[in-house]
Amino acid sequence: MKFSILTPSFNSVTYIENAILSAKAQGYSDWEHIIFDGGSTDGTIEVLKKFPHLIWTSGPDKGQSDAMNKAFKKSSGDIIIYLNADDELKPDALRNFYNTFAENQDADIVVADLEVNNHGELYINTPSTDLRQLLTYYWPCIFPANPVSYAYKRSLQKKIGNFPLDNHYTMDYWFLLRAFLNGRAVKANFVTGTFNLDGTNKSADETVVKEWLKKVRDRFVYRYFYRPQVTRFLIRRLFRF
Repeated sequence: MKFSILTPSFNSVTYIENAILSAKAQGYSDWEHIIFDGGSTDGTIEVLKKFPHLIWTSGPDKGQSDAMNKAFKKSSGDIIIYLNADDELKPDALRNFYNTFAENQDADIVVADLEVNNHGELYINTPSTDLRQLLTYYWPCIFPANPVSYAYKRSLQKKIGNFPLDNHYTMDYWFLLRAFLNGRAVKANFVTGTFNLDGTNKSADETVVKEWLKKVRDRFVYRYFYRPQVTRFLIRRLFRF
């Protein structure tokens, strides 16, 4: 079982070395780390050059979703993990994902717990794998707060398709809605990595993020209203109001 760790990057010099080192520290040997950088000018490229094991490229792109799509196209692993440049994997993350997939052969996506570092304050995000709960996008208690908290089979992303290029904030939510609708999600009880929130992340702008969460949710519901899980969500919502 080969893992592809995929990292979109742009002017990430503050954190990216820690992300790379967290991947190198894995107690599991069959993996690749692919980084698509958007043309950084802050020293990020000099960091990437220090690590010959990386597969990386740097140049103009159309945003994070574009970089994620390009990294996936370049990858060859059976299991996909997106590791943002400002986040880190725990040393046993790949081994734990491997064990969970091995024990649940029909699983398409494995979701686990996540350590959140919010300006030095640490807490654990324990997300749900229930699509109906995900549709409420209540963050950070139910919604998987960061893509480092889940891994999925290559076949699932091929089924869902590319991340939309016009979404620069909630492409992970866009993907998860479709993953939970079209695949089997398994919840595992281990901590996969650390989501670093320091106020400079795109997700730190809660107003914009909430607008995009609602936009993505509403478009999804409109598109898949006939699917039973979505229909039940809509009925409950109707009676609540």
